[in-house]
Amino acid sequence: MAAELKGFGYDVTLRLDQSQKEMQATLRNFREKVNEGDEVLFYFSGHAVEIDGKNFLTPVDTIGINQNQLADDSIDLKTAVLDPLTSKKVKLTLALIDACRDNPFKGSGRALGGRGLAPTTAATGQMVMFSAGTGQQALDKLGQNDKDKNGLFTRILLKEMNKPGIPVDRVLRNVRNEVVALAKSVGHEQTPALYDQAVGEFFFKN
Repeated sequence: MAAELKGFGYDVTLRLDQSQKEMQATLRNFREKVNEGDEVLFYFSGHAVEIDGKNFLTPVDTIGINQNQLADDSIDLKTAVLDPLTSKKVKLTLALIDACRDNPFKGSGRALGGRGLAPTTAATGQMVMFSAGTGQQALDKLGQNDKDKNGLFTRILLKEMNKPGIPVDRVLRNVRNEVVALAKSVGHEQTPALYDQAVGEFFFKN
């Protein structure tokens, strides 16, 4: 994903397997680089959880043993990522969250509650897409013989975003349609959720 975005001309900040403090520092430094009128893309692939209607991205050092501690150990998508970018008056915030997978604490006696992330409300100028809808699990593989290193959502996204001249909103709807069809082909229900309040047309690749 980072390589593709660099190829499109994005100034890319890539961080892998970060702790909560590292993620907070990365987001803080990233915000300082953003200027009014910028087009900003935030991509996250990993684990996330919904708690009391809020969506939290879980760093690698998350050790929450109950929901309150889990929330304290994690990154609130809205207040830590989306709202600060709105405050910076960017032209577009595009958030792509490939994170609706099974409980990462499986086998440890801890549970994150139900699958999936909570519906969100995009602010004006924001477009937010989750890899699966509320209560759904995002597929990593289509079967035992599937060797693709990316999950279903991201591999389709990488393909569709490389098609030139297609607006971002259309790209994301194409991704949703193809993910739904491929998931259904293996007896799974996965419908990426799109929340769109973007104003104007934007392109990955002209």
